[in-house]
Amino acid sequence: MELSVTDRILWITGFSGNIVLLAVLLVKSRWKVFPLFTSLIGFNTLRTILLYGIFQYGDENLYAKAYWSAEAFDLILQLGLIYEMARIVLKPAGIWLRDARKMFLLYGVIGALVAAGLVFAANPKLPTTFIDWNEKAQLFTIMLVCVFFAGMMVASSQLGLVWRNHVMGLGRGFTAWAIVSLLTEAMHTYFGPQWHEELLNHIIMLAYLAAVIYWIITLWRSEPKNRTLSPEMNFYLSKLQKQTEGWTRQGR
Repeated sequence: MELSVTDRILWITGFSGNIVLLAVLLVKSRWKVFPLFTSLIGFNTLRTILLYGIFQYGDENLYAKAYWSAEAFDLILQLGLIYEMARIVLKPAGIWLRDARKMFLLYGVIGALVAAGLVFAANPKLPTTFIDWNEKAQLFTIMLVCVFFAGMMVASSQLGLVWRNHVMGLGRGFTAWAIVSLLTEAMHTYFGPQWHEELLNHIIMLAYLAAVIYWIITLWRSEPKNRTLSPEMNFYLSKLQKQTEGWTRQGR
């Protein structure tokens, strides 16, 4: 198996970007706030090394097994990252706001059903080969990530929450990359996996590299203080704290 010059350049730059981003997360202690995101970047770094070694010295069957196993674990980490961001946004005072968890999960379930429907609509034919099933699975998982993230944004907006800069930075980069991946996977599903396969793969890699560069810049900078809550939510939490203190005094 051989890689083109473009593939090698993209692999090297992507790997280098992950290394720099991982260093920023560790040096700036961002891993304490985003442990799952740090795990995702660390996993992507190790996956690049492993897959490159198998690609160069292994066979195609072994590479395919390793690749799709890594993709499955990567999806789990991506969904975990969405929950991690939701926890930070929807728990501004260290506890989940009333109905925030239910609202987030409800939007997620509805989104999953919508994602399944869109996958079927993109190509209603029943998959007959592994490649066909894989294309549908890829499109569904990316749609699932997008709708879960959208659900988190809607829930936080309805609750009057203001995102912190670092969480917003992760969200922006993640959303941009997910949208590009969604469009390319939709093309793969509709036109077939061989339709401009190399070009579409390069587009996804470039989108991810752009997101990594954006994350590096965002997470390197310090986060402004007192930007977690909107004025309305600050008033709500202040009132709730006074009520709690009153109940405590009455119980004494």
